[in-house]
Amino acid sequence: MESSPKAIFKDLQPNIADAIKESCSTSDAIVLKIVDEVNRIKTVGVEPGVEIAQGLSMIINTTIKSSVRLGCDLSVIAQGIMIGAFRSRLIQLEAHKTIRLLVREIIGAVSNCKGDLKKTVDGLLAGITVIAREHKLNEQEALVVAKEDIQETLSNQE
Repeated sequence: MESSPKAIFKDLQPNIADAIKESCSTSDAIVLKIVDEVNRIKTVGVEPGVEIAQGLSMIINTTIKSSVRLGCDLSVIAQGIMIGAFRSRLIQLEAHKTIRLLVREIIGAVSNCKGDLKKTVDGLLAGITVIAREHKLNEQEALVVAKEDIQETLSNQE
């Protein structure tokens, strides 16, 4: 039985919230506050494909903005967003495009909020490693692709 794109989209927020929580090695009150905020983000869909991209962008921007404002460790947040987004079946369909999209969105949001880009990159790379293991992807290839996308995105931010 095929689920509708709306149902897949609804899984995106809890997947990201759960992955952020899992990425934190302690019960950090700030991270738990961010997780709560992710679960309360209101998104609006236009059509199935656009709904995912717009919803994901809104979740990333809101989460990063709150994380920077609260002084949260961006490596934990970036890793959680990356892992959580990949847990949505629709997102997994094109892994390379998804990695590129997530890298650009996350780095762009962190840059706009004047957050710590080094910690963000550390979190993105840690997230890629987890994703590769969870989804049985070639870990080294995934890291090479992610590093290229990160480098390209960072050079475009300057």
